[in-house]
Amino acid sequence: MAIPEKYEDVERWAFGDTERQADELVKLVLDGVKTATCANLDGEGIAQVGDIFVVVDGKNKPVCAIELTTVEMTTFEQVDAAHALAEGEGDRTLAYWRNEHKRFFEEYDLFSPDMTLVLMHFKVIEKF
Repeated sequence: MAIPEKYEDVERWAFGDTERQADELVKLVLDGVKTATCANLDGEGIAQVGDIFVVVDGKNKPVCAIELTTVEMTTFEQVDAAHALAEGEGDRTLAYWRNEHKRFFEEYDLFSPDMTLVLMHFKVIEKF
């Protein structure tokens, strides 16, 4: 199925930092396991509740549209187990979340325990 026209100009999101990880994470989104994500505060503006994004797989193929249901800011060290569970990755524990996200942010020389993160929860509004 082609992407509906109403989503043609919507910003694309890929989860993860490899093609394989993007494919794995988009499956978790489609299965309802992954209902949250986070991003570092980068000065490019903060997403808002109600914003819609198109999630793509590892080959940049649009898979679904999501709508943000909550957006909040906190520090890396203040992220809690409930958020880690909602991100749906690995064994879904806070320890796993911290290890993986620390590694990810360190790759880009961004990591600090007190770095500000934007925590976002979302729902799938359409599958393609």
